[in-house]
Amino acid sequence: MSSNRERGRVTVREACVAFEDIFAPDVRRQIVASLQSPNGVEESVARLRRGMRAHAFAANGTTHSLARVVQALDQRTKAEGFHVLESWDYVGHRFADQIVPVLMLDRCSATSSDASSEDTVLSILLDQYLLSVLGLIVARAWDDPEPDAVFDHVTRILRTVEGPSRFVDDAETLLLLAVSHYHPHEAAYGVLVDRIATLDASHRLSFALSCAPVLSGHFRWGLRFMYQRDFGRLRDDNVVDYPWLLLAMRTLAEAYCQSSDDSPKRPAIVEGLLSGLSADPWLFTGKAPACLRGREAAHEIVRTTLEQRRDELLRDLEAIRPSPSCYSPLGFEVNFLCNALVAMVATAVADCETHPSLNALLANAQAQGVPSAQIERYARSLVNYASGGAVGGSPTLIVYDPQDAQHAYNLTMRVLRGA
Repeated sequence: MSSNRERGRVTVREACVAFEDIFAPDVRRQIVASLQSPNGVEESVARLRRGMRAHAFAANGTTHSLARVVQALDQRTKAEGFHVLESWDYVGHRFADQIVPVLMLDRCSATSSDASSEDTVLSILLDQYLLSVLGLIVARAWDDPEPDAVFDHVTRILRTVEGPSRFVDDAETLLLLAVSHYHPHEAAYGVLVDRIATLDASHRLSFALSCAPVLSGHFRWGLRFMYQRDFGRLRDDNVVDYPWLLLAMRTLAEAYCQSSDDSPKRPAIVEGLLSGLSADPWLFTGKAPACLRGREAAHEIVRTTLEQRRDELLRDLEAIRPSPSCYSPLGFEVNFLCNALVAMVATAVADCETHPSLNALLANAQAQGVPSAQIERYARSLVNYASGGAVGGSPTLIVYDPQDAQHAYNLTMRVLRGA
């Protein structure tokens, strides 16, 4: 194991290069080929599990080790309160013994003996490991003097992945995914959101376009299953989330004011505003609530913008009213984003088919031409998977409900009209 001094010398740029090398399509194919065992899929998956635990993989006679990089970034990230590679054990009230990608592999391990799909299954499981550890880079982007460049580098790496392994499209969404597990050190969330606010306008907008629907779905899931539609209880129990929603809404409000009706970014911005407003429709109708104490100035910027541009915004929101015949992200609800990834990986392993990305599930404007019917079928397949894992009458962790999308939209418009 590397010494603390050696781990401390690892830079984010060095980590990006290491990950770019191992994400190269030829290298990933060679790793998968090296994993395949003549004894069948189960032994091949066992080899992959050992590689994940060691953060090292053989390929064409060469060992590609990420151990030094992963240990360095993980140590620094844990010191700030985020255990990106560890899942919280709610029963034992501690972090699980195995890292998240290993837990995912154990949960999704293929039992099929169909040799024709073995390489695809191994590729999916390998790529979900790489996605998890790549999350460390975006969490540590501010170690570099140019965090925006780090985000660009990670996004380029992500876009080299195609087929059933394509789960996330950009670094901003990956950051949300990386910190979506429960972390008991809540102050870490405030530190990180203040760092995100230092990104340039383009990257803040990309973050906001993912953050708004993520928190909207998270809040609506809670309102449905935990808070009996009581927004007061929602605010009290999600204090660490509200500054993230505020940053997303401030970014979207500023982008809305700066964009013209014919701007190519306008549809995504309007959809993002709808998602953010639907998360808590009364949030910006008066003074800043207690969950945003210390951030009143930013809250006032959003509140004033919504008041001054209300008629224009109502017109634009009316144009994207959810339709029962089309997929609506307002109907997609997940308790924590990491549970969506679990379902995505598990269903990909089961069918080995290309599917919409997480970004497409979160926003129609990010669907990149994927038909609405295909996204809805995929959302329902994730719900079916999550429903099968519900225990003892506990709520399913993923919901897709077009009627709730209509309800969320109507409530948001009613509150905005009366603000």
